[in-house]
Amino acid sequence: MLVSSSNKQRFKTMTNANEYNGWTNKETWLVNVWYMDSMPEYFAEMEQYHVEANELEETVIYVCEESEALSSLPVGLLSDFIRDCWSVVDWHSLADHLNTNLKSMEEEE
Repeated sequence: MLVSSSNKQRFKTMTNANEYNGWTNKETWLVNVWYMDSMPEYFAEMEQYHVEANELEETVIYVCEESEALSSLPVGLLSDFIRDCWSVVDWHSLADHLNTNLKSMEEEE
């Protein structure tokens, strides 16, 4: 199938439509804003200088769910929305960004 240049541009725009402030989507950006500042120190304290995406996901969700505000949410629409958002976070890009920070921390030691 031949794709015209105008269709290529339209496709590129559509595929980047969910990007938010340089991140894959708004949910990923929000996790970065609210949780990623403390993650380098958290993992460095354990002398862990490389984190897999699934490990980061588990850690952030655990920290979030342990917070008093979220643990007190009743089952319902709001709690379902929050839990659904985790599934669209780009944990791989967050882990890559974190690992870059961890590597520079390790080199400083």
